[in-house]
Amino acid sequence: MKHAGATARNAVIYARYSSHGQTEQSIEGQLRDCYAYAQREGYVVIHEYVDRALTGRSDDRPDFQRMISDAPKGQFSAVIVWKLDRFARNRFDSANYKHRLKKSGVRVVSATEHISDDPEGIMLEGMLESLAEYYSANLSKHVKRGQRESAIKGTYIGGIPPFGFKIQNKRLVADEEKAPIIKWIFEQYASGISKKQIMDELNARGVKNYYGRPMSLSSLQHALRNRKYIGEYVHNGMEVTGGCEALIDEQTFLQVQKQLDRLRHAPAIKKAREEYLLQGKVFCGYCGTRLVGDCGTSKTGVLHHYYACGQRKRLHTCKKHNEKKDFLEWYVVEQTAEYVLTPSRIDYIAGRLVEQYEKEFGGNKIKDMERQIDKLEREIANAVDASIESDSPHVRKRFFDKIELLESQKADIELDLSRLRLVNGIHYSKEQIMAWLKTFCDGDPCDSFFRKRIIDVFINSVYVYDDKIVIYYNIKDSKQVSYMDMCDDLEDLENQDAESGPEAAARSENKAARVRIIDNVARHEPVYRFCRQAFILFTG
Repeated sequence: MKHAGATARNAVIYARYSSHGQTEQSIEGQLRDCYAYAQREGYVVIHEYVDRALTGRSDDRPDFQRMISDAPKGQFSAVIVWKLDRFARNRFDSANYKHRLKKSGVRVVSATEHISDDPEGIMLEGMLESLAEYYSANLSKHVKRGQRESAIKGTYIGGIPPFGFKIQNKRLVADEEKAPIIKWIFEQYASGISKKQIMDELNARGVKNYYGRPMSLSSLQHALRNRKYIGEYVHNGMEVTGGCEALIDEQTFLQVQKQLDRLRHAPAIKKAREEYLLQGKVFCGYCGTRLVGDCGTSKTGVLHHYYACGQRKRLHTCKKHNEKKDFLEWYVVEQTAEYVLTPSRIDYIAGRLVEQYEKEFGGNKIKDMERQIDKLEREIANAVDASIESDSPHVRKRFFDKIELLESQKADIELDLSRLRLVNGIHYSKEQIMAWLKTFCDGDPCDSFFRKRIIDVFINSVYVYDDKIVIYYNIKDSKQVSYMDMCDDLEDLENQDAESGPEAAARSENKAARVRIIDNVARHEPVYRFCRQAFILFTG
């Protein structure tokens, strides 16, 4: 049998060090733990992305953005982080970027936490992704309306201003020092000078970006396409002419666009990739190792996809047989729809999500952020005073670096606060969230899109034996379950008949709400084949 899918176990590491005074592990310590995790889980690390002295609140981290851009190239299937808070510190960005990575078949895993995230948090991210579509008249339109009004007025909504601009009275205006550089860049490119030559000249002159780093080709490309330089403020496809100060004349800008279009390469043909929906959540019941996606071609030339025990695949020390991919995914989703999506559980989950939504986006969160901003402003003022009083250039430089870092942290929190204030007036009732949850009841487990929705939101972890499956759900305190925890639960549930009394009953009920054990799974395969044939027949 010929095996394919060479990138299935390729991974990259993302590490971030928030501040010079941070007491957590250094970049080197983070990388060491991530490499140890990769070796333990059978990943091959092909690249490191590292951002130093940047906050997780900002989504403008350069190496982070490079990683997001590289994901669709199909060279890696996982991003390993030291802790999940290295990835992003606010739910908006986390949901956004995890969703983008998932579309490229890439998932985020933690090297030091045996959790996928808090159970309500997982479902909240799924809810934020889905509610924007399901309740577009509320969440999506309310947020966009506020931003649209700001755009019409020319008010800068937030983020790092483009190179050549500065923010003055909440509007983008020309930066006297950097605006001439932008004009020179456009003129050079319009005259036929290459981006590489322009970038080399900028770096030779010592021109730095917002973060004090040399200019890159990607930032140069982005600048050359940015319509703000001709005074157009663009938001969600709406163009506001005169929304900001123009730095470039329109004729030069259009000439540059023609040059960029002429040199654009034809898009490469994307190779079809199979998506293993349970990857990262499915484990071997015998040894606890992750099951990995694999495929092979039979003697008749038919390509088969399956999940294989990582330990058996690498070391041949486990007896676990391979599991057919489509059947396993179908069966887990079919059981979830039957077991979790009951009226009583939908009612319980909706109640928890209402609580979590208020916790994430309610008034108390706004007050916390306002207190953080006040604290940072006091620290900045104290650092400014101390720098003025010092005669030592070395000490003053340290204070200036600290002030710059504090200003960056303050700007990040102010951006999060502005987003939070936009959605603060939007409240979701338990009935609305129940209606969203009920949309999961109407799909067909043979439909891969429906399977993906169910697995992403409801499945916590799955342990597979050759004769039974143990499924954990994202309800009732279900942090991602370790192999030892699963063995303990299995023993407890199998021995529950021997126990009696109200305490034993309560433990049993709590455990049964988050875990399901199914024996003799193979007997359901004829049902799967029948359902799949019917699905193909009716959907074409």
